[in-house]
Amino acid sequence: MIIHSLKLLGALFYHNHSKADGEDIVNALIDEEVLHQQTLDALLSIDEQQLHSDFSVLFEGIGTMPVPPWGSVYLDKEQVLFGDSNVRYRLFLHNNGITLDSGQREPEDQFGLMLLACAYFLEQNQQQTANELLGEHLMPWADTYLEQLSLKAPNAFYKALATDVQQWLHLYIKQQNISVTKQKIYLNE
Repeated sequence: MIIHSLKLLGALFYHNHSKADGEDIVNALIDEEVLHQQTLDALLSIDEQQLHSDFSVLFEGIGTMPVPPWGSVYLDKEQVLFGDSNVRYRLFLHNNGITLDSGQREPEDQFGLMLLACAYFLEQNQQQTANELLGEHLMPWADTYLEQLSLKAPNAFYKALATDVQQWLHLYIKQQNISVTKQKIYLNE
């Protein structure tokens, strides 16, 4: 069930779905006790065009991006894409048999992609590798990212999604006894 939840969450943060598909995903995550009903209610209150537009702004970099979804923006002093933390994460993926090839040049440390990679490792029965991904590469910046998303997202759906996902990730980290590496966050410095 954790693998399924991670895949669905990764999809919400990485793929621009139709509203109907988004509703199906959110309903499944409510059933898995990852998201709450108010997150679905917030999704239902948004029209299709606004949902697509907001996704593009939040996750694809169209227009002014209020909350970048890439780890290196938070972990690298220069706050750049493809920074040192992304290089370390790329090496981690390579050393564990994953090479990203989405057909476009993009950083591997996108929040949704990292959730999908974690699900992949769990599917391969590589619990320790999945835990390392979470503890060393995702969670050091995920709290800041999700807090900023819950504050700055242009609609109530993404605000609620960020809050629910942050709570769920903390619960999962605690249940798995995953140690999270402390790293300096460079945000608006």
